[in-house]
Amino acid sequence: MTILKYFIWLLVIFLTESLLAGDFTLQTGDLLFQLGKSSGLNDAIAEVTANKDSIAYTHVGIVFVENDSVFVIEATIPEVCQTPVDSFLYQSAKIDGRPIVMVARLKPEYRKLIPQAVENARKKIGKPYDYVYDPDNEAYYCSELIYLSFCDEEGKPIFPSLQMTFRDAAGYFPEYWIKHFKKYQAEIPEGREGTNPAELAKSDVLELVYRYFSR
Repeated sequence: MTILKYFIWLLVIFLTESLLAGDFTLQTGDLLFQLGKSSGLNDAIAEVTANKDSIAYTHVGIVFVENDSVFVIEATIPEVCQTPVDSFLYQSAKIDGRPIVMVARLKPEYRKLIPQAVENARKKIGKPYDYVYDPDNEAYYCSELIYLSFCDEEGKPIFPSLQMTFRDAAGYFPEYWIKHFKKYQAEIPEGREGTNPAELAKSDVLELVYRYFSR
């Protein structure tokens, strides 16, 4: 092994251990990207957002630290709420007993926006979950809460939106989504502007700072 390869090998080990270090401390404004336990909704989300090169995260929440207690502000069923972080992690799918949760942090140039973002999110606590993924109602799904909370000084979201799709890899609407939107008497919002956790996790305004799992 050449000296250069040896140092690259050491660097990889160091970065991996840093991301899994047991003394990691969450900060207010961190985003927790989660792969939820298998369920009809989580499996349906993963099916239409999966990417062979990354984990299809199905949920995301904002960390809020208060008086040494750590919470996650999340838009989940049935409403936007503030959840103790241990409960949030418990709800995750697991790899070798570790929750499949990634922690992302705003890059330094965006961190001044965190206090207002957290305040924006907390104002929505108690608002209903958005079962039909409609950007124009007073209900919220998980990544929509993040998108609307993190805005620049002009009030514009710092995360990009995208055209939502509810089609699987073969181009069909899974039966779950057909029944889901029929239940709520709504059209499938295919092609409407929106967000999803898997794409949000890849935003260039974020940096990966920790993983609760190894892969």
